[in-house]
Amino acid sequence: MRLKRLRALMQKKGLGTLLISHPANRRYLSGFRAEDAQIGETSGILLISQTEAILATDPRYAELARAEAQDWKIYIYHQNFFDEITDILKKMPPPLGFEALHLSYAQYQRLQQALEKKNISMKILATENMIEEMRKVKDEVEINTLREAVKLTERVYEALKGILRPEITEKEVAWQIETIIKHDLQAELSFPPIVASGENAAIPHAVPTDKKIALHEPIIIDCGVKWQGYCADMTRTFYLGKPDEKFKTISNLVLTAQQKAIGAIKAGLKTYEVDAVARSFLKEKGYAKAFLHALGHGVGLMVHESPSLSPRQPGEILQPHMIVTAEPGLYFSGWGGVRIEDMVLIKENGCERLTSRKAELKDWIL
Repeated sequence: MRLKRLRALMQKKGLGTLLISHPANRRYLSGFRAEDAQIGETSGILLISQTEAILATDPRYAELARAEAQDWKIYIYHQNFFDEITDILKKMPPPLGFEALHLSYAQYQRLQQALEKKNISMKILATENMIEEMRKVKDEVEINTLREAVKLTERVYEALKGILRPEITEKEVAWQIETIIKHDLQAELSFPPIVASGENAAIPHAVPTDKKIALHEPIIIDCGVKWQGYCADMTRTFYLGKPDEKFKTISNLVLTAQQKAIGAIKAGLKTYEVDAVARSFLKEKGYAKAFLHALGHGVGLMVHESPSLSPRQPGEILQPHMIVTAEPGLYFSGWGGVRIEDMVLIKENGCERLTSRKAELKDWIL
């Protein structure tokens, strides 16, 4: 079904063949799970035409490819990747589309040179977000997998209540999160955990440090479990000891902003309209400048994917079966910050929060 949809899109865009290099897009279409070790390295590409679906990889991944991409032709390259790929391309229809947001300029040049070397006349066209557009709307299998990823992530947060204490460092908490996810849950991390206490919590994407967690300061923890390739993303802000008025005020503002946004989310709204619900409320209360990021983003095979619930992006229409985060936050230099994040499933007349229970201030106080 996914290939059928993609081929119709290729036909519409006038593409004879499409080269897929992005690991998440490669997995989405073929089921091939191998990941690229680093920038400039690849575990394989897909070559797709109206009649061909080829997964090209090297001997390290041959067995995995045959097991996971059973409906695809498997081609194993052994020496010069681009020289061997062009041997396939000369039998496929032009023009050739490639993923401009992923294939590097150096790789693009090498592909061009390999085609010229073999006197293959094939027009090469840049494409953007073709598969990403397909990935926005989840099918039932994807939705159920994401539900399980969220359920497992909630177990991490329950475990954290017995771990957080004065004098433990941010790095130690991050390590405990990784241990719970990898050892206890037998799962993967969606991304490196964010653990930020005190003034570090004023940095939305803080990196855990050797700072010791103390009483009477906000502790932002942002983490997620990746389950069967699909990512969860959830944030809570903890507090050790009796909370002061500032923490209670900021937390309640963020919580109310999130509740208002989730109450408004439904299919048919534009993405910036959802952001505006939370942002307008915080502006009314005099905190607009402390809300430093967009309200949320799509989640799936990647922890950050389309659509973006941003005030800065051109608005796109929310559709049923999209899954997005709702994560307002307020940040203050020298004090810290508060962020709450939950994932929601968009429906025709509203949305469904995927966490089993909504965030409540009393749950964060330890």
